[in-house]
Amino acid sequence: MQTVEVLDKVKVSNNFRYDINALRAVAILGVLLFHYNVPFFAGGFSGVDVFFVISGYLMSRIIINSIDKSTFSFIDFYSKRIKRIVPALLIVILTITIICFFFYFPEDYKLNEKYGTASLIFLSNILYWKSSGYFDPASNTNIFLHTWSLSVEWQFYMLYPIALLILSKLFKKKPQYWTFFILSTISIIVLSFLYTQHKATASFYLLPSRSWEMMFGGIAFFAEEKFQGFNTNVMLQYWGILLYFFAFTY
Repeated sequence: MQTVEVLDKVKVSNNFRYDINALRAVAILGVLLFHYNVPFFAGGFSGVDVFFVISGYLMSRIIINSIDKSTFSFIDFYSKRIKRIVPALLIVILTITIICFFFYFPEDYKLNEKYGTASLIFLSNILYWKSSGYFDPASNTNIFLHTWSLSVEWQFYMLYPIALLILSKLFKKKPQYWTFFILSTISIIVLSFLYTQHKATASFYLLPSRSWEMMFGGIAFFAEEKFQGFNTNVMLQYWGILLYFFAFTY
C-alpha cells in the first residue's frame, strides 16, 4: 500500500513531477545502454521516443492549461523554453568546440563546427537528413548527432502553441476538441508509417513524421483527467513501466 501511495502522490508543493523526471532518466539510460551495445538492450533507442512523448505531455499541459485560463503568452512560453534549453546546449557546443580544436584535422574540425552551428539554431535534424548520402561521413563519427532530437523538439515547440490556439478557437467544447486532436494524431501516425516505407531516413529525422509522438503526449494529458481517482490508475502505471522496459529489451 505504501508503494501505491507514493505513486499516487507524485506532485509536491512546487508542482515538480518526480515521476516524469524518473521516466526521463530511464529513457536516457536506455539510449546509453543501446549505444554502448549492452546485451539485452537492443531497443534502448526507443528512449528517444519516450522522451518525445514526455515532452508532448508537458507542453500540452502547460499550453492548454494557460489557454483555458486565458493567460497564455507566446513571449513567456518561448522565453522559458530558451532559458531551459539554450544555456546548457551552448555550454556543450563551446566545450566540444574547444576540445576538438586540439584533436581534429582541419577539414574534420570545419565539418564539426557546421554540425555545432546547426545544433545551436535547431536545424541539425534537417542537416543530418541532407547529409545521409552514400559518400557523406558516417553518422557515428558525428559528435553532435544526438542534437537531432532536440532540433525536432524545438521545431515542435514553435508550431504546437499556434495549433492549439487555433483548435481552441474552432472547438469550444472539450469532447469535440479532444476528438479532433486524437483523430489528427492517428492520421499522422498512419501517414508516418507509410512514409517510412519509402523515405526511412527523412522519416527518422524530420518533424512531420515525428510529431505524432509528441502529440501522443497530448493524448496522455487528456486521458489523465479521465483516470484520476480510479483504482485502475496504479495498475496502468505498472503496465506502463512494464511496457517501457519491454521496449528497451526487445
